[in-house]
Amino acid sequence: MEYGYVGTVAVLAATGAVRQDGHYYLAAIVLALPCGIAAVVAVYGGYALLSGVGGLFASRTVADGSDAGWLTAGSGTLNVAVLTAAAIGNVVLLGRRRRS
Repeated sequence: MEYGYVGTVAVLAATGAVRQDGHYYLAAIVLALPCGIAAVVAVYGGYALLSGVGGLFASRTVADGSDAGWLTAGSGTLNVAVLTAAAIGNVVLLGRRRRS
């Protein structure tokens, strides 16, 4: 059951990354609550860090004004990893609560 939950959150986040659609991210965040709150903070902070540090070495945008490929791929990967970690965190928290 736990694997299905974590897998669902991961698939929703990955679909959001591939399609660049916030609806999938939102669904993953809602499913990952309560750790999803910390995940949102990590996603936005991670994007700023990725953009800031990566921007020292490469351009953040392309000629049409959209994000560069490295930034899009990096932020998508970050989003999937953080949201999946939030789902795993929820499973761990639930397991601890059941034992006590």
